[in-house]
Amino acid sequence: MGTSLFKIGNHSIIFKGRQFGELTAEIKSVLDQIVLPNSQFLRRYALNWQSDDPRMVREIKTKRDWTFREEDEFYSFEEDKTIDFYGPFGLSLTFEENYIKIGDPSFRYRQWFELESDLYRDEWRKYFKQIVNAFGGDKIAYLADNSHYLEWYIDYEGAFDEMENALLEKYGQTKATFKEVAANYDNSYFIDDFKSIDWSKTLALDEYFVEPDETSSTAFDLEFYSNIENLKQLNFNDEVLRHKLIDGKFHFYHLTRIDGLLCEHTGVVGSQGSLELKLDQFAPFTFDALVEKIKMEGYYRNEKIFKIKLKSWNKVHSWQDVFNEYETEMLWTGIGKSGGSSSGGKEWEEWYYAVDEELAIKLFLEISNKHNVTGEIEFYRKDPSNMEDEVRIN
Repeated sequence: MGTSLFKIGNHSIIFKGRQFGELTAEIKSVLDQIVLPNSQFLRRYALNWQSDDPRMVREIKTKRDWTFREEDEFYSFEEDKTIDFYGPFGLSLTFEENYIKIGDPSFRYRQWFELESDLYRDEWRKYFKQIVNAFGGDKIAYLADNSHYLEWYIDYEGAFDEMENALLEKYGQTKATFKEVAANYDNSYFIDDFKSIDWSKTLALDEYFVEPDETSSTAFDLEFYSNIENLKQLNFNDEVLRHKLIDGKFHFYHLTRIDGLLCEHTGVVGSQGSLELKLDQFAPFTFDALVEKIKMEGYYRNEKIFKIKLKSWNKVHSWQDVFNEYETEMLWTGIGKSGGSSSGGKEWEEWYYAVDEELAIKLFLEISNKHNVTGEIEFYRKDPSNMEDEVRIN
């Protein structure tokens, strides 16, 4: 287990005698007015750090204000005496009566002191300084956990200057540079007053953190999956089928996604459809937006329901491949989709939504003939308004 780095700054916020709502309003007002001196560095760092999480990437690109954790059944300011804030670029802060605890970056203690680039570390120090200065503070203490001797000071019960005096008494003066700490971890600590930051220099972002490729988290061969038979084999995260009646014909919109691959499959039921594939790191959100879009355009869910009953219980296993293939083919022909299955007595039932009952049954018979299965089956039409009513289809 490594030793984590804790950044604890001082402030002049008055906590005593004040309520949660009053404090959060004051802190948020200050945070929202801060102009971060190196926002592009913070943005690039966050995008690269969270590149495998599309939802976090989207938040990093869109969130600009600071929000706080609301009180609920699991958190009470009166009991916890802390307030958590979440800001742009995935940044986080925790405010206590005596300290501001800064959540980023997620470096280990030694890693922070042994960074090869002073410019890289100084970009973070610029952010630290901006935060503590905004709340009347001027220093940061770098502490460590995991049985490190500085762990005791992480939750020090006293003001920042009292903690500083306790460190001075026990370990002597704070070291003046990061290198001095790295040279003697066992008997040193560092209180940072930010005076050594060279504000005339900035990090070369394109060297350290390039702008991430929008498709950097996808690994699909579009040419391979443009073959619909290959595409069908994927186990999609999300999949919907909607229909719209135009000039007496049912048009379908079949939308699927998996891990950065987005597929729009459209066409007319009973004829060949068209396929459009995209590599999209933000597919979860693109998918949601497209579902809303087609809803607004008048595409709806399949309403006609029919049921297939397998009368021979001992034949269920041999028919399973048929039902699995049928469920897939219903979607990829745009006819409909599975609604579930059930069993009772010696019967097995599978039921489906379909916009064209005749095509749906024809497709099932074609697939069952291909698999050469045996056993008596029956088709029934369901009444959507009363699921208990059903009529056998000849």
